Amino acid sequence: MNAATQPVKYAHMTTKRGRTRKKLITAARDLIYNKGIENISIQDVTEAAGLATGSFYNYFENKSAIIQAIIEDFDNLFATCLNQTRAKLNDPAMRLSVTLKYYFTQALENEAWRSFIISAGLSDTHILVQNSKECREDISAGKKGGRFRSENVSITQSLITGMATYVTLEIQRGKLAKSAINETVRHVLRMLGLPDIAAKAFAEAPLPDISAPVREDLPADENIPFRITVDRRSLSRDIQLTRIPEQRETN
Repeated sequence: MNAATQPVKYAHMTTKRGRTRKKLITAARDLIYNKGIENISIQDVTEAAGLATGSFYNYFENKSAIIQAIIEDFDNLFATCLNQTRAKLNDPAMRLSVTLKYYFTQALENEAWRSFIISAGLSDTHILVQNSKECREDISAGKKGGRFRSENVSITQSLITGMATYVTLEIQRGKLAKSAINETVRHVLRMLGLPDIAAKAFAEAPLPDISAPVREDLPADENIPFRITVDRRSLSRDIQLTRIPEQRETN
């Protein structure tokens, strides 16, 4: 199984409060997929979750807070998927390269994530990126081991995070080709002191098999899918009319 098809299941919370909170998050996320954030209310969320409207405020202050909780769910799942692979990578350059490319790939290609941020109105402002603390730790480990050069780890981390954010947004906006991913990784590794030939090799190396986040609670009924899948299914029907074979992506 490759990184595009290997599923990961959610570990659901077992406390009553955790289960209720999860119901609200799931209901909000699925409503956002189906209707868009501008078309749902807190009452819609609680009704979909089978809860009283007032119960929402025991867990979240407003819609923005539950959106942030959904994003954190995604962030945690992506990090969990990557951690097992990261733990096996002893070379700091390889670890940083794989991490950067993984987040680039998921930010641009993971259907569930892309659907959510589009439907939540966040596609032009929010991206997936390695958290700052982990990135600083990776740079520090490489510097301590003599693999990286950095006069100030915090500034270096900010530069790397800034570049990753900018490149992802520009690709999403159609202003950069996806080839910018490898070029960015190559540039980051050169900035950290690797020779260009080594930086290029790391940047162009394929990702190892990494479990791709596939949310087990996505709508299964094709008549009520999330928005990106609606678009793709419409396109698929058009393609089939012209007798061109079509293969649906699975993330």
